[in-house]
Amino acid sequence: MPQDIASMHMTHLAHLLEVSSHGHFKKEEAKELRVLAQKSICTSDSALSIPITHSIAQIELLDSQLDRVESEMADIRKFNDSVIMTILGIGYINGGMILGEIGNIHRFSNPSKLLAFAGLDPSVYQSGNFSAKYTRMSNRGCRVLRYALMNTAHNVVKSNATFKAFYDAKVTEGRTHYNTLGHCAGKLVRVIWKMLTDEVEFNLN
Repeated sequence: MPQDIASMHMTHLAHLLEVSSHGHFKKEEAKELRVLAQKSICTSDSALSIPITHSIAQIELLDSQLDRVESEMADIRKFNDSVIMTILGIGYINGGMILGEIGNIHRFSNPSKLLAFAGLDPSVYQSGNFSAKYTRMSNRGCRVLRYALMNTAHNVVKSNATFKAFYDAKVTEGRTHYNTLGHCAGKLVRVIWKMLTDEVEFNLN
């Protein structure tokens, strides 16, 4: 109530406000809040109580936002502990998206199922003994996961000799950059599946 705020000792009000807002509001804001409360109880104009209500709403909003940020920070710590973060070039954003979309790796009994889930299984057209040289990436699967895997594959090719050799071999076959990167992402899926299933760190050098 405004009268409670108006009569509250400044030190106590400042402390209460700082704790409630997780440090966002300090003594200056407490002074402003008490002035508003004093004005509110000294007049019959109820409109003056609106700033106080607004300030309280701001505190509650900031409090909920801080809770969400703290939750996200906890998730980041989980990502940091994951074995896939030992892949040079994966990064927190791509790593977080990959882990978030995969969830429990044991949902996928083999890497082919994870590959299909990501939509990275190539659609190869065959006619008799003819196998298409160029493959079309499937439009099925999780787009967010596929996006993160393609980004990560691009970085891994630049930082890992095994993936770079694999990329160069595909390019030598006459494949386009994007097509080759899709194959690299598929190879990365198999590596990630093994890493998460057996809890082993990345080591392909």
